[in-house]
Amino acid sequence: MRLKNILLIVFLLFFNALYSQQTETVNQVKKSTDKVKIEGKYYYIHIVRKGESLYAISKAYGVSQMEIAMDNPDIYLGIQVDQALKIPAKDLPKQDENDKYIYHIVKKGETLFGLSKQYQVSIDDIVKANPDVESGLILSQVLLIPRERLSALNQEVKKDSGLYIYHQVKPKEGLYSISRLYKIDIHTIEDLNKDVLINGLKSGSILKIPKDKEQFIANMNNQNIELGNIKTQTVLQNETIYSPKVKCDTFDYKRSKRVFNISLLLPLLPDEQDADSADVALQDSNGKLVEKSNETEKISSRAHNFLDFYEGFLIAVDSLKRDGLSLNISVFNTTKNVNDSKKLFNEKGLKESDLLIGPVYPELLKPFGDFSKENRINIVSPLSQNNDLLTGNPYYFQVNASLPVQFNEFVSNVDLCKDENLVFVYEDDSSTLAISKKYKEFVMNRMKQCANSDSIHFKEFFYKPGVITTEVKDKLNQSIISDKENVFIVSSESEAFVSDFLSQLFALNTYYNNYKVKVYGFPHWQKFKNVPIEYYYKLNLHLFTPFYVDYSRKPVKRFVDDYRHYYRSEPSQYAFQGYDIGFYFLKAMKKYGVDFKYCLKNQNVDLLQSDFKFESNSSVDGFENKSIFILRYTQDLDIVKEN
Repeated sequence: MRLKNILLIVFLLFFNALYSQQTETVNQVKKSTDKVKIEGKYYYIHIVRKGESLYAISKAYGVSQMEIAMDNPDIYLGIQVDQALKIPAKDLPKQDENDKYIYHIVKKGETLFGLSKQYQVSIDDIVKANPDVESGLILSQVLLIPRERLSALNQEVKKDSGLYIYHQVKPKEGLYSISRLYKIDIHTIEDLNKDVLINGLKSGSILKIPKDKEQFIANMNNQNIELGNIKTQTVLQNETIYSPKVKCDTFDYKRSKRVFNISLLLPLLPDEQDADSADVALQDSNGKLVEKSNETEKISSRAHNFLDFYEGFLIAVDSLKRDGLSLNISVFNTTKNVNDSKKLFNEKGLKESDLLIGPVYPELLKPFGDFSKENRINIVSPLSQNNDLLTGNPYYFQVNASLPVQFNEFVSNVDLCKDENLVFVYEDDSSTLAISKKYKEFVMNRMKQCANSDSIHFKEFFYKPGVITTEVKDKLNQSIISDKENVFIVSSESEAFVSDFLSQLFALNTYYNNYKVKVYGFPHWQKFKNVPIEYYYKLNLHLFTPFYVDYSRKPVKRFVDDYRHYYRSEPSQYAFQGYDIGFYFLKAMKKYGVDFKYCLKNQNVDLLQSDFKFESNSSVDGFENKSIFILRYTQDLDIVKEN
């Protein structure tokens, strides 16, 4: 009851102020003849002049002060000189959509050229309807825009065979919201509407939107049409690829004033199904793999790993925040239970995300990948090596490439064209034979690119642990050429196999002493505990790995100092990874906007333990990081980075 009394007092005070000047004459108010149609209603546009009151204006137009106040909420703070008021036009006859004109109120900075592009009407037609504009536009002036062009557009809509939707831009509507509404990328809209957007997006503009992207592409192929910069091409099995040409220098973050919404999907709370092992192992400064301790704690070591990841991510955020980036960050706890984690789809704000980072559990990747595709949200998988999820999802980013992709990058970055003796070593096991043959295929394809491919020495060597030593030495000895460097490509991640084979090769090389030997191995070898490290140094081992930290670099030292300062502990490799992912993707969004995926080839960022190089097999697939480091174990008992 007390609240109602207060509201009544405020209401009475307001209208007492409005009616306090009823003695004013109405003659001093000059009634406007400019009218505009807004959301189906007609209004006069009255520019407030010095000495005019709301009461006098209402009497001049025959409209109550309450009606004016309803359409102009700002007047509750008092009317201002030069303020444009919408006055309901009660004296106008009923009109419909067949009116010859639409009405435009001139805003600051607008030009005839820009308006002609906005409404797709020639300058001559606008001048003809508004003769007084020849001397220039006036702020708050009401222009008559001929509807003929809009009628022509309606005819185009009827003739487009369902290819396009014609969208009229609403007040305060942006390209980003329109792209999300129709599930089409911003650059496609820009390319199809160059003339309309030449002076920026304006309220009332008519935009052409592909009604159905797949049908649109198919029609373009059938008609052999090229529109603007949008091109189509046909690939194997008649798969249609949509290839927009994207402008990567047009996004102005400061001007856009965007606040990006970032969601992290991490297992930070205890989980009954949680395990203490990680999906991927990372390396220390010497390239050796490190593992978290399995000591009993309130939360699992896996959860500690991702707390470290989150802490590293926050340091990247802090760095970019100082550079002017604005973010809303949400953290969602995920568990291995798919149904429980899928409940997050209904969480407020998740669908409004501009970027998802995670999840990390393999069983959650597909449902969250499908969610990202359906809602057109970029998603980053920080650990998984399963690149099957890249197919058909152009919003999916895989940081940790599959092992075959890493191996292919490795053989593409080492010189297999030298005058060497290449020996491809198989594990004599039927369960691993298929993948070994795949690795051999990569090697053969690389060799075919060599100008001297016909003269390269290449041999295959099948090895089975436990065979009599003398027999193995004889076979190995026959595979070696004494006056060439002998490169052994060992296609195995089995510790028992690698240990046995390297022991035989080490013994043979020690016995003869004059053989030049080099071994190519896999990242997982760094984790082996039962292979004497001496083998690696003496046999000139070369490994490939997607992660490597050089603690002598200044950016790394700075990160370590910041981490110690904020968290009073040493950063783990997960902390480095959290920083790299955060810094790389957030910087890309700041520079290129939410459609950054098309511009990553232009992105050059100094990271701590990674060197991201994202590539996609087609424009309808996701992006896989194909960057690797090559580490060499030297005779001086050192580990150096080769690339």
